[in-house]
Amino acid sequence: MNDDYQIHLNFLPVIGELPSFGIFRKAREGSDRRPDEDSASYSFASGNDRDVRASYWVRTSPADGYEKYVARADENNNLTRYALHHALLKSVKAVLHEDQYVVRDRGFLNEIHLVMKHHPEGEEHLVIQPYHLRELGQFGCLVDFQFRKNDEFPFSRRIQQLSLSLDRQFKRNLDCYIDRLEKIRAFVKERAGIFTGLRLPGSATPFSLSKEFAPLPARRLRSKSYIFGNGRESRSQFSGLRDHGPLLPLKAAPSLLFLFREQDRVAARTLAMALKGTKGKERYSFPGFGSLFKTELHIDGDPIILPDLSEASMAAALVKVQAKRANMPGMLPVMVLPEGDDNGYLAHKADFAHAGIPTQVCTLRVIQDEYALKWAIANIALQIFCKAGGQPWKVRPTTEPTLIVGISQSHKTKYVEGKKSIEKYFAFSVMTDNSGLFQRIQVLGEGGSKSEYLRQLRANLQAVLAEGSEQFARVVVHTSFKLKFDEIDAIQETVSEAARRGDGQRCRFAVVKVNQKCRFFGVNRHVNSLVPYEGTAVKLGHHEHLVWFEGIFPDKTTVSKAFPGPTHLQFMRISDGAGISDDDLLQDIINLSGANWRGFNAKSAPVSVFYCHLVADLVHDFHDNGLPLPQVQVIRPWFL
Repeated sequence: MNDDYQIHLNFLPVIGELPSFGIFRKAREGSDRRPDEDSASYSFASGNDRDVRASYWVRTSPADGYEKYVARADENNNLTRYALHHALLKSVKAVLHEDQYVVRDRGFLNEIHLVMKHHPEGEEHLVIQPYHLRELGQFGCLVDFQFRKNDEFPFSRRIQQLSLSLDRQFKRNLDCYIDRLEKIRAFVKERAGIFTGLRLPGSATPFSLSKEFAPLPARRLRSKSYIFGNGRESRSQFSGLRDHGPLLPLKAAPSLLFLFREQDRVAARTLAMALKGTKGKERYSFPGFGSLFKTELHIDGDPIILPDLSEASMAAALVKVQAKRANMPGMLPVMVLPEGDDNGYLAHKADFAHAGIPTQVCTLRVIQDEYALKWAIANIALQIFCKAGGQPWKVRPTTEPTLIVGISQSHKTKYVEGKKSIEKYFAFSVMTDNSGLFQRIQVLGEGGSKSEYLRQLRANLQAVLAEGSEQFARVVVHTSFKLKFDEIDAIQETVSEAARRGDGQRCRFAVVKVNQKCRFFGVNRHVNSLVPYEGTAVKLGHHEHLVWFEGIFPDKTTVSKAFPGPTHLQFMRISDGAGISDDDLLQDIINLSGANWRGFNAKSAPVSVFYCHLVADLVHDFHDNGLPLPQVQVIRPWFL
């Protein structure tokens, strides 16, 4: 890789220096509640010591009890970002009508959505988010394209086209990076007046934003390499599995027990034939389960016929499955269901997962569409293989054995008089090693009160870390962006305590915040497609990075799919003394993005976080529908 490799980030920096600005503030008293919706809390240095800080409520307009204060731009980066948001919003209001923009509150991150184009299916937005790019020491804003779907319209190929995931011919949009850049640049040019002549609150000095993306140095981490049977490696999951066989084969041929309604018998037979493979492979371009996984597939000749899709039918089917599994413990139920929210999927998944039985579901829409089945059958077979107890591959890890602890939550919420509150707290961990091999799932906290839940979270995580430190040289916690601030604080404090105790003498610890839903976007101007190279890493600041898990290769610049954008990573330093280097943390995360057993082209995300999201979404739906919770500790990945 050339030393001049750069990524141009969707960040429009401030031209020149930001001036001081005026705000109104009053000291916070303990844990007092926010006085009003116009106030926000920020810290200020006490005297000359910048490390000793006091918290204040801040406003941009005067109010009782608030005093005027002149703040420097470098006094508190979050405060300056808050002031920049108000400057942008004031400029927007001066130029646009109120139906041409929307202000969205995303916690600490306020966004302004400029409505650029209307369609019956939804709207095209230019999203503006104030940002401080620490690596360059510059303030500015991130600008991004987003298609906002109209809630009245069902999801469709037209919506995928408007979202740039499909091209004009409704095929995979291989030019998605080019199209996204063109949309952003055209919209910024169209609304250029908003980014010029800005004024921070209480300041008479105008400033403007650049209209060009900021270039940042980039580098490539080591490419993912997959390990299969007998330790042989390949850069491709599918061809490696086909040529070398699975990492851990099944001990015996898996037995599939089909469950379906009588009217779906033909579809079930089609799925069974597709899994076994057709002679000559001419129909589905799939060599068959036996050929790919080196283990024959047995299909039980006595399927279970469902009278309907009710919860009672699913419960009755579970009893029959349990009776069959008494004689054949490894039998795997395969259910054929129609498409739709009322297709019995949740009732089936909840009942079977609660009983500790992994299942495989396939919908009629996929089975009856020969083109869809052609592309899906290999992934369905892969999921069956894993749920039956096999291990298809792992990734070549970094040198030191590492336990990766992914943590997420799925709280049950309720609404009382229109106000949302949490009725039940639930957090769990998905554990893998740094080769991506699934270890186990464990409940970390469960309860009706926040205090009891956080107590459990700390205690159970402490036990996980102590056990992990006995077996691994490093323990790294990956936190989902879904976690609340008090949960993040509890995790960070618990890991810090483990590092300070004796655990830290035999093991090193780190916490990584992984955010896939971010506003960052960047282009590689070294290639016509603008797609960054796979494994590209860009430093945003101290222990803060962007990583592209997928992309082109320097020796193969052809775009074969629509590549996703980057993932935002923040490393929270834990261990005293010799910690884990950023490079090792980055490489482990890159590797774990290739360990996904949900499919050969499954979403490229670290399995520590991706598996957490799969479990969290299911548990959330179980909570909302009053269904039993799964036996999450079951070792086989039932959630795929």
